[in-house]
Amino acid sequence: MSTRDIVSNQYRHAGGVARVEMDAAGHYFVTCSGCRSETYAAGMAPALGTLVRDHPGERIND
Repeated sequence: MSTRDIVSNQYRHAGGVARVEMDAAGHYFVTCSGCRSETYAAGMAPALGTLVRDHPGERIND
């Protein structure tokens, strides 16, 4: 199992948490535990675009 780093703010969405993660190879994924979804994105900018477009919600304070 590979580990991933959280590389964006996290947002409450659909009863879960949406965020952008990056794996050790530098691949970006938009994940949402509320939607139970994981979407590959070809870079940080597309990942952030997908996050704000498809997973709107309240930012979780760190």
